[in-house]
Amino acid sequence: MRHRWVGHVAIAAAVWLSLVPLGAMLDGQRILTAAVPLIVASAAVGSLLSLLRLPRGAIFVAQGVAVVGVLLWRGLTLAGPGTPVEALRSLTLEGVSAIRTGAAPLQITDGVAWLCLLLTAVLLLMVQLLADSLEQPGWSIAPLGLVFGIAALILLGDVPWLYALPVIAAYIIVLLVATPMGRDAAGGASRLLAFQASRALTACVAGLTAAALALGVSAVVPLGNQQAWQEPGSSGPIQLADPTLQLDQDLRRPIDARVLTYTSDTGRPTYLRTVALTQLTSDGAQLVPMTLSRFGLGSASPYPGEDVSVTVEMAVPSDYLPVPFAPRSISAAGTWAFDPETLSIVASGPERAQQSVGLTYTATARQPDPTRDEIAQASAGSGVPAVTTEIPDGLDDGVQQLLDSILATADDTDGAAALAIQDFLRSNRFEYSLSAPASTGLGTISNFLLTDRSGYCVHFAMGMAVLARMAGIPSRIAVGFAPGDETSPGTFEVTAHDAHAWPELYLEGLGWVPFEPTPAFSGPAGTSGTTGPQEEPSAEPTPEETQPEATPEPGQPTAEPTAPGVATGDESSGRGNGAGVFAALAVLALLVAPGVARVVQRRRRLARSQPAATAADGAWDEVRATYLDHGLDWPSGSPVPAAAVAAGRLAPEGAAALRSLAALVERSRFARDGESPPPAELVSTVLGAVAHAVPMRRRLLARFLPASMLTGRRG
Repeated sequence: MRHRWVGHVAIAAAVWLSLVPLGAMLDGQRILTAAVPLIVASAAVGSLLSLLRLPRGAIFVAQGVAVVGVLLWRGLTLAGPGTPVEALRSLTLEGVSAIRTGAAPLQITDGVAWLCLLLTAVLLLMVQLLADSLEQPGWSIAPLGLVFGIAALILLGDVPWLYALPVIAAYIIVLLVATPMGRDAAGGASRLLAFQASRALTACVAGLTAAALALGVSAVVPLGNQQAWQEPGSSGPIQLADPTLQLDQDLRRPIDARVLTYTSDTGRPTYLRTVALTQLTSDGAQLVPMTLSRFGLGSASPYPGEDVSVTVEMAVPSDYLPVPFAPRSISAAGTWAFDPETLSIVASGPERAQQSVGLTYTATARQPDPTRDEIAQASAGSGVPAVTTEIPDGLDDGVQQLLDSILATADDTDGAAALAIQDFLRSNRFEYSLSAPASTGLGTISNFLLTDRSGYCVHFAMGMAVLARMAGIPSRIAVGFAPGDETSPGTFEVTAHDAHAWPELYLEGLGWVPFEPTPAFSGPAGTSGTTGPQEEPSAEPTPEETQPEATPEPGQPTAEPTAPGVATGDESSGRGNGAGVFAALAVLALLVAPGVARVVQRRRRLARSQPAATAADGAWDEVRATYLDHGLDWPSGSPVPAAAVAAGRLAPEGAAALRSLAALVERSRFARDGESPPPAELVSTVLGAVAHAVPMRRRLLARFLPASMLTGRRG
C-alpha cells in the first residue's frame, strides 16, 4: 500500500466494521463504542507517521506500541484490585468463565469486554501487517472475517445475513486503499475509463460466481447438524472456570442484590451448594473436568443424614443449580445433569445459564448431620479420587510445624484432627476481613496461616482443606451460598453478599462432611463446635471493613449478581486513574524518544574532540539529516555539487555558509593538506538557515519526530 495517510484510517475503519457481528453474540452493541479508542489510536499513529514518510516497519511498530498501551489502559480500568498482572489475569479468567458458561446473547461483563478489546487489538495489528507492512491485502479476509466465523460456529441458528454486509464492506475498503486507482492503475493505458470499467465488471462477475457456487453447494451437499457439539443431552467431560473468582466479586460488590429466595420443609435455613473444587494447586483451588450424567442422582450418595426439601426461585443466570448437599432429586424445567463425583447440578441444555433466570425448582437432599462425637471417632475415608488427597507444592515449611502443634493435644483419630483444625481456625487467633488479598495461592495461604491470620471464607476454606490433606484426610472446597436472611416465616432471601465457600472432608462411614472454619459463620450443625440450635449465619464484615455503598443515580439500574461460576460485571475500581496516567506516560515517552535520540546523535556528530576528517564527515551528515528532518529534499552527489542544489532553499547567508562548508568537507576528504575541522560557527549558520527555511509546523516535527532517524535515506 502506498504511503497515504488515508490508508491507515481506512484499515482501522474496516476492522471496526468487522466487529459488527459481535452483536449477534452479545447483549447490546456497546463493544463497538468501547473499541473506538483502539481504532483511533491505530489510525492516528499510522496516519501521522505516514505523513512523515516513515518506513512501513517503523509505522507498524509504533502502531503496535500505541494499540497495546491503550489496551492495557482499558484493561486496568476494568480490572479489580491487585497487581496489574494479577488483575488482568483475573479479568481474563472472568471473561473466559462468562463465555464458557453463558449462552448467546452474552451479557457484556467487564471480563467479556476485555476479551473483545483484546480481540480488536489483535485484528487491528493483523490487518495492518497484511495490508500495509507485507503488502498482501488479499489475505486480510482471514482476520476481517474471524468474528463472523466465530458467530457462525457458536450460534445455534444461522447468523442473519445482514451481519455479513459489514465484513464484505470492510474487505472491499482494504482492497480499495491497497490497490492503485486512476492513472496509477491504468499505467500506459490510453482509454482510462474503459480500463476501470473492465476492472469493475471483472470484480462483479467474480463475486456473483462465488456467491452462486456457495449457494449451490450448500443446497445439495448433506452437511448434517451444523453444531452437533451443542446438541442437548450430550454427555462427556465439561470444564468450567473457577467460581471463586465470582465469589470474591460478589462479596466485594458495593451494592447488594438478590440472587434467590427459598423455603424448606423443615422451616430452618440451610446452606445451598453449587459446586466443589477438588484440585488444589500452587495457584489455589480449581475445578477439574466433569463427566455429566442424567440418571442415578438418588443413589449417588449412600451416606446417612437428615432429609430436607427446598423450593427455590432463582433471580439471576447460573450455570449451576444451588441445592442443599447431598442432592437426591431435582424437579426443574430445562435440561440439567449432575457430576457423580461432586454432585453438582449443571446446566447442559442449549440455553445453559439463561434457563435458570426466573426458574422455580424443587430439590431434595440428605444433608450430612453427624455429631461432634461421631466425627471425632471417624477415620479418613478411602476410595475417592486421588486429586482430593494431593498436597500442592509451594507451602511454607512452617505450615507443617503449625499442623503438628494443632494436633499435639487432639485425640489420635482423623476426625479429631479435623475438629482440631476447625477449632483452631475459628479461634480468636483469626479474624474475618474482606481486605485480605483475593488470591488463594499457596503463598497467600501460608501467610494467612502463619502471619496475617486475617481473611474471608475462601482463605479459611483453603487453609483447612490444605491442613486436612497434610493430616491424611481427603478434602475439597464447596462453593455456594450461606442461608441468607428470613424475610417471612420459613422464607429466606439469599443475596450476592451471602456467597460463601467452606471445606468438605471425607470420613469413613460419614461420606463428605461439611465443616465451617470461618469465624463469621455458625456453620452446618454438628461441625462448627457450637451448641444448641443453629444460629443464622452472618458473613458481613466489621464496620471498618465494610465498603461504603454507592448510591445509584435515579433511574439507573443496579448491577445484577450471578451465582458462583457465572461471570458478571463489577464496577470499575479506582485503578482507572492510575492506569490512565500510566498510559499517558507511555504515549509521552513514545513521542519524545525520537527527538531525544536525535539530540544525542547531533552532539556526537559535532563533537570537537574527534579527528578533523571525522568531524568534517559528521558535520556534513548532520546537515543532510537536518534537511530530511525539516522535510526538504537532499540531492545526491558529492558535497560541492549537492550544496549547489541544496543552497537554493536557503537565505543568501545560509546558502553561502553551506557552499563554504561543502568545500571544506571535500578538501578534508581529498586534499593532502585538508586536515582541518569545519568551524562550529559555519555549521551552526547552515543549520539555523535550514530551520528558518520552513514553516513553524515543520520545525516542530523536526524536533519531536525527526524523519532522518527512521527513513534510513542516505545523501
